[in-house]
Formats: sequence, C-alpha cells, structure tokens
Amino acid sequence: MRNNKSPRWIEGVRAWLRAARLRTLPLACSAVALGGGLAAAEGYFRPPVFVLSVLTAVLLQVLSNFANDYGDAVRGADGPGRVGPRRSVASGELSAAAMFRAVLLLAGLCLALGAALLTVSFGADPVRWFVFLALGLASVAAAVLYTMGRRPYGYRGYGDFCVFVFFGLVAVAGSYALYGAPLVRLPGLPACAAGFFATAVININNIRDMENDSANGKETLALRLGPRRARMYHLALIGLGLACWAIWLAATGRWWGLALLASAFPLVHSAWRVYSSLRPDVLDAQLRVTSMSAGFVNSLMALALVWL
Repeated sequence: MRNNKSPRWIEGVRAWLRAARLRTLPLACSAVALGGGLAAAEGYFRPPVFVLSVLTAVLLQVLSNFANDYGDAVRGADGPGRVGPRRSVASGELSAAAMFRAVLLLAGLCLALGAALLTVSFGADPVRWFVFLALGLASVAAAVLYTMGRRPYGYRGYGDFCVFVFFGLVAVAGSYALYGAPLVRLPGLPACAAGFFATAVININNIRDMENDSANGKETLALRLGPRRARMYHLALIGLGLACWAIWLAATGRWWGLALLASAFPLVHSAWRVYSSLRPDVLDAQLRVTSMSAGFVNSLMALALVWL
C-alpha cells in the first residue's frame, strides 16, 4: 500500500507556517505600505526604507502570532471549545519550549532589523534614533506581552487599544516619518482609519471566542461589552475608519479618493454579517474577509496617492 504521509521535516515546516498565520500578514504590511504611499505623495519615498519597513512589519506580525500561540496555550485558553485555525502548541504540533525559543529569536531579529531600518532612515540623528528606538522596543513588547508574561494585557481588555495604536498610528504615521517627512504633517486621519480597521479584525476574533475566553479567564473588550454591544462596536469601528478617510480626502482636496472608498464595500458587508450573525463559523469567515478587505483598502489608497 502506498504511504502518502509527508516526511517529518515537511510536517514541521507546515506546523511553523500554520503558527505564523500567514493570512494576518497582508493587513500589517498594507498599513506600512500606506505610510510609504503617503510619504511618496509628498516626494519623500526611498525604496530601501520601504523594503526594510515591510520586512520589519512582517517579522513583528509573526512574532505576535508566535507569542499568542505560546501564551494562550500555556494559560489553557486554547481549549477544545475554541473556534478558528488550529493552534500549534495547544494541538501538540510544536512544543511550548520550541515556540518560546522562536519568540526570543524573532524578538532579536526584529530589533536587529529595526536598527538597520533606523540607520538607513536617520543615519546618526540622535533625536530621531531615540524616539524611534523607543517605538521599536514598545512594538516588540506589545507583540510579546499580549498573551505572555505575568499580566498579559490581552487578558485584561486592552488588546483593542494596543492594536489601534501599533497597527494604525505607529504603522502608518511612524513609517511615514521614517522617510524623513516633516513630523508636523503626520497623517493622523489615515493612520486612525487603518487603526480602526485593524481593531475591527481583533474584535471579530474576540466575538467569535467569547464563550471560550469566558471559560478560560481571558477578559477581552468584546466580553466586557457583551454580544450585542460588541457587534455595535464593530459597526462603529468600520464607520469611523471610513469617516476618517472621507474627512482627510476632502480636507486635502483629493476628491477623487472619495470614489475609491467604494472599495470598502466588502468591509461594510462583512460588518453587517458580523452584526447579524451568532454563528462562530460565520464570524471566523468574516475575520478573513475583514482582514483582507482592510489590507486591500490600505494598499489601494497607497497606490492611488502615488499615481493619481
């Protein structure tokens, strides 16, 4: 009989790829790309900065995913009632020790790549180095401490705020500043729009996992709000993101950009599905739709700012 079982090393690679949760990468990368597009629109774009900032964003996202996989597993939050992609440590595909070592390795790589990015961006400018080094350290800490450490903030309802800050304000406005663009013109509203969309993604995740999180002592903002208000909050996040874009486009005279907001239709449709459904499998599907759609809107706006 033919043996269709894959070699052990291939299964190991697949387990690490599942733990990396590749479907989360487009949203993180698109926020950084949006910062680059905003800088390019003002004539400050530099390809080496763009490449290094995207690579740093990828490593930070994978670091966050590995840390979440490890932290939830050792705290018992990935119980049998959890809906969604299989977690590598909780399922036994990867050991907790191996995942912990991977978290340490990725944290070191993020810091090293971040230092290279700051060197290319700012040279020996001590003021900007200090400010952005602090932001880099805070980003690594936020990625790790969401579910790891003695008092992970993701278990105390602060995850939404941190996602808004690091996937919105820092990812967009911070990457914009890396190109040497004037700090007095930081793109606050586009950064907020990206932050609201990213927060909507984590909110769907937390709505989906309400029962499992409640049973395992993981207190998220969605759990605090309750099923109905968490869904209303989700509609507000999408609405606020679109409002930020509309106000900024109108205020800067980019009226053509208002037509591009039609590309957010999948986001709006998905938000209504989240609001109107109680089924965990539907919510899990909308998690993917929202992440990909938000990444598409960010990327489309970045390209439009450069070419139109």
